[in-house]
Amino acid sequence: MRVLSPEDVDRVALGAQFLACSIDPTTMLMYSDMTRMAMTSHTLTLASLDDLAPDDLVVAVGLVSQGLLMAEMPPCGDEMLGCLAAVERAVGRRAAAIFPLAAANLNAIVPMLTALQAGLPVVDADPMGRVFPLISQTTLNAAGVNIGPVALMGANGERILIEVGNARRAEALVRAATEELGGWAASAMYPCTVSQLRDHGVIESVSRMITLGHILESVEPLATKYRKLSDALGTSRVARAQVAYVESSFGPSDVALPAQPSSLTLSDDGNGRIVRIEIQNEILMVLVDGAVAAAVPDIVTLIDPEKASVVSLDDVRVGDVLDVLKTPADPKWYEPEGLALVGPAAFGLSLAETQP
Repeated sequence: MRVLSPEDVDRVALGAQFLACSIDPTTMLMYSDMTRMAMTSHTLTLASLDDLAPDDLVVAVGLVSQGLLMAEMPPCGDEMLGCLAAVERAVGRRAAAIFPLAAANLNAIVPMLTALQAGLPVVDADPMGRVFPLISQTTLNAAGVNIGPVALMGANGERILIEVGNARRAEALVRAATEELGGWAASAMYPCTVSQLRDHGVIESVSRMITLGHILESVEPLATKYRKLSDALGTSRVARAQVAYVESSFGPSDVALPAQPSSLTLSDDGNGRIVRIEIQNEILMVLVDGAVAAAVPDIVTLIDPEKASVVSLDDVRVGDVLDVLKTPADPKWYEPEGLALVGPAAFGLSLAETQP
């Protein structure tokens, strides 16, 4: 097992931002601060799957939201513990470790605080390897691993246990419950064995965020950072372009996702290319002069080339110059079962319709 430092927590936070196109910086900072504070009296360990027994129980923890920023209704900090305990009671076993529901955004940091509170290690794996908007969009679900039981706890201390196995049904129940709980909820789900997580999860995803953080926090030139990102993750730059137009909708969608679609249009002044970015919670597709340059499950990141920092979609404005980066997702997402859950068609997009 690897003992993590407060600096590693900061690096995870940086890496988590790179792997998510929209973040809640206030809540990210709050959870990072609480985690570092807890580390003054407790040791945070990162466990590889080989550090645990094959039949050990591991449980995913994370936050789910129906559009409410957590800063508007801050957590007390122990909600995850209640959810973890509820799942343990339901399955009749104690967890040996916990893993992130998503190795990106806020859900990369939350398990670290929960692990410190519970005295458990965090597993160096997760079921997304990035972030997707639905709790059913996981490699575990693609492999047929049950999502339930699912435990939820809201900001007012109310708890709900949903005994469900089907992830699509769980999605509908969890979203309805989250709205009733106030707009966001702590959660624990996907109780599984270490063997199941090893076979069907995204391995070493926490270590990857730490590596990302190392690269992003350095004072090296941006070109050097891009070269290291390419070597470590296969990242490539699609374009450097200026935002020309921000649209609130790129068309109707019948997909039950918790946000409305939108898009960005950018102009590449270097060669006159037009870059269009399609968005629904996450960046779904990037087109350059009408040809698809990236599409889910690819990870698309926006970088401010002057500050060499990740740009959240919420902060994009007309006139901004951005580097558009593409990083391959875990190979499991490009298999038929993965694409069925998170490919363009899963978001109501047709690649054929986008070709010039």
